[in-house]
Amino acid sequence: MSDSPTHDALLKELAARLARGDEAAFAELYDACADRLHGYLAARVGSRDTASDVLQSAFLRAVKGRRQFSVVDNPVAYMFQIARNEAARAMGKRRIVTHTMSAAVSLTETNDNTDDAEAVAAAIARLDADDRELVELKIFAGLTFREIATIVDRPAATVATRYRRAIESLREWLAKQYR
Repeated sequence: MSDSPTHDALLKELAARLARGDEAAFAELYDACADRLHGYLAARVGSRDTASDVLQSAFLRAVKGRRQFSVVDNPVAYMFQIARNEAARAMGKRRIVTHTMSAAVSLTETNDNTDDAEAVAAAIARLDADDRELVELKIFAGLTFREIATIVDRPAATVATRYRRAIESLREWLAKQYR
């Protein structure tokens, strides 16, 4: 997503339409982010089927709370916040570490790269929970640092720095494991 003034104005206009309950606006929002949300949720909860259920719950929650969009600058980032919360509800207190491996494996099964996926998943699982989430939001959801910053309520520069450090940590660990 671009961060241009025109793009920002379009996002705010979309948010206003969503707050009014405009059905076409919800269809636009779905088209703009459902695939990325599903990818993120699959990585987060470890199952494509569960991710589909959580995605549906997230959009239902957004429709029910549509008036909240009146104070939202970026509806897509806001949907990721809602989805993140819905995933946490769906998972309860279960640990995400074990799901990261199955998510990476399931996301790459069609490519016959199960060994690579397992290695990457094991590396991601070694990250602390906050860094792991940043990596999942960036890689699996394809969000910008600015969007991730909105979701995790941290400055974009902090998010970018922590993400780069997490990726470097992953590279170092994978290099040691597969020399």
